[in-house]
Amino acid sequence: MLKTTIQFVRHSLYPSKQALRLRLAPLHAYMLASLMLTLTVTVLDYIVLQPDFFWPMWLFLHAFAIFFFYMGLVALSALLVQLVTRWRTKKMWPYRQAWPYTVAMSLIPTVSLVVLYHVAPAAAWFGILLLLIYLMVPLLLIPIKRAS
Repeated sequence: MLKTTIQFVRHSLYPSKQALRLRLAPLHAYMLASLMLTLTVTVLDYIVLQPDFFWPMWLFLHAFAIFFFYMGLVALSALLVQLVTRWRTKKMWPYRQAWPYTVAMSLIPTVSLVVLYHVAPAAAWFGILLLLIYLMVPLLLIPIKRAS
């Protein structure tokens, strides 16, 4: 299970045509990757923010909030992925395929977005741009069957 998750994360590090296969990833791979992202962002936020609050409770509540908002971002991005695949191929990926692909392609941009927000909040828009690039580049590489 861990081997599959590591392979899932490794293939999501940069947008390529091979990333399109991640839409068929098993449930445990993209959920563990989402959990790893949540823990990474929570620890990063804790180090940067240094909250004056009971730390176990802060970590738990913050991780819950990060996971909730990350899943919301993935849900909206998966709808965008479905629209683009419909536009490009005239067939829409089922949501159960768009979701793992979107999780894979949003891992690096989400961590980048959080880091940019902490370093320079005015540059956080670059994280959103990076998310769109990661999502769209592989989708634009989908081969299109031409009617002869």
